[in-house]
Amino acid sequence: MDDVDWKILELLQKDARIPLKEMATMLDLSQKEVSEHIKKLRKRNIIRGFKTSIDWRKTGKHIASALIQVKVKDHRVKDVLVATGEYDLIVYVEGKDIYDLSNFVTEKLAPKKDVTGTYTHIVLEEYKRDGLMSFDEINKRLKVSL
Repeated sequence: MDDVDWKILELLQKDARIPLKEMATMLDLSQKEVSEHIKKLRKRNIIRGFKTSIDWRKTGKHIASALIQVKVKDHRVKDVLVATGEYDLIVYVEGKDIYDLSNFVTEKLAPKKDVTGTYTHIVLEEYKRDGLMSFDEINKRLKVSL
């Protein structure tokens, strides 16, 4: 990784749709050079994908989400990020409503033989997601430092 790679990653993290021409100008490089850097970053799986941050509430689609703390007795679980503290894992899930979330916890997660407990936090409001504020400036909220 060189300085150009780092700068490209920072630019893409702020706006994945930034035009190559604009990035090239900002980095004092040709579009082809920027494109080659991005290809190499993708090939190395440093750039895993390009994502759009959507405020689903504005579409009329209702989605419920929750953070679930999970206690497990068998720590041989692989490919899972493990947390410190009383609970071993923190799982983020989304469903069509709270009943869907409840069904996931009671029917899919809790019955697992290695799960010894769960603690579910239903998300009531999203103030910031993917580094972007999740509410309109018109509907100002109490300022929160995140």
